[in-house]
Formats: sequence, structure tokens, C-alpha cells
Amino acid sequence: ASPSRPEPVRLAGGDQIFGVDEDGSPLFGLRPGSQAALDIAASASVSFAAHAPTGGAQAGCAVTLLGSAAEAELPAELAKKLARQTGVGKEELEGRQWWRLAPCHVHFTDALHARDAWVSPDEYAAAQSNPLAESLGAVLAKLNANHAADLARLAGMLQGEAAEAAAPLGEYAAADEETLSAEILSVDPDGFDLGFWP
Repeated sequence: ASPSRPEPVRLAGGDQIFGVDEDGSPLFGLRPGSQAALDIAASASVSFAAHAPTGGAQAGCAVTLLGSAAEAELPAELAKKLARQTGVGKEELEGRQWWRLAPCHVHFTDALHARDAWVSPDEYAAAQSNPLAESLGAVLAKLNANHAADLARLAGMLQGEAAEAAAPLGEYAAADEETLSAEILSVDPDGFDLGFWP
């Protein structure tokens, strides 16, 4: 399993902004002279943790990076993306002191698949962010609202296949006749995760 990269965000309090460069390394935009900027300048070691929002499709998922930080330039493409996603103007972005964290250790938690692991910095750098991440909430809401009956039917089929596979040879195990509720939990280029319950 490989981790997914965090998306750009404006952190609580509005003082810190971060984005992710093409290698998956976070770039932090800090106000010059802020305590966070002073702390990073004084230490060669930095840790960074990004958690999916509570109540979102990937709630409980997280990535933690440990490594060193160095001052960096904000790439033009990332500046455009940050301005669009955070609402922070170009002048304010350019006025910030930018730091790039080079990860030495990477830990990720995938709550949807009940996995967590340490991965190599190279494996993390090779990971891609979900191209649907920016619109995932709207995509999930639309799929779940418009296809509830189809999702319940699919869940019933999957539950029936699991029951058949678990039956002793030559015996048929019928699917539970209860109506199932089903919901798409997450969508990415590899497919979707389906949750279902009676």
C-alpha cells in the first residue's frame, strides 16, 4: 500500500499555509518573524502531520513526515493552486517565508483499509495525490444520493458471493435476505470503497 499526498490547505488560525511540491515534500508559508518561522530556523529537525478532516470521506487518514527543513522558493504553479484553494492573495503568498521539508521518515495511516505503516521517502515521493481530492465531497454526495438503490443491490451481490465462498463444498449459502444500506466511502483512480450494513 502506498500513501496519498496531502492537499494544500490554510491551517487553523490562518497563520500557516502549506502546499506540496512535485516530490511530495511540504512547503510551509510562514509569516516572517512568527514563532513557527523562528522555531524552524533554529532546528534542523521538523515534523509535519496532515490529518483528513473529521466527517470527511477519508476521516482518520493521516500522513506524518519527519525530516529537515530549508528555505525554499514557492513554485509558480503551487502559488496559483494555493491562492485558489486558500483564498490568500498573491502578494500575501509572496510575502511569506517558505520552507521545504525533506522527509527522512514517513508514516501513513489509512483508516478506510485499516492500515498504517512506515514507508521509505522514495515510496512516498512516488505516490500521487488523488486527482479527485478537491471535489471528493461533492462526488461522493452525488454518487450516494443518485445511486442508493444500485449501491444496495451491489452490496447484496457482494455479500452473497462472500457467503457462497464461505460455504462448505457442495453446499449453497444464500445471501441474507435483509435489505442492505450501502455508501461509497472514497473514490480514487483505482476505483471506490464501498461500505454496507443491514
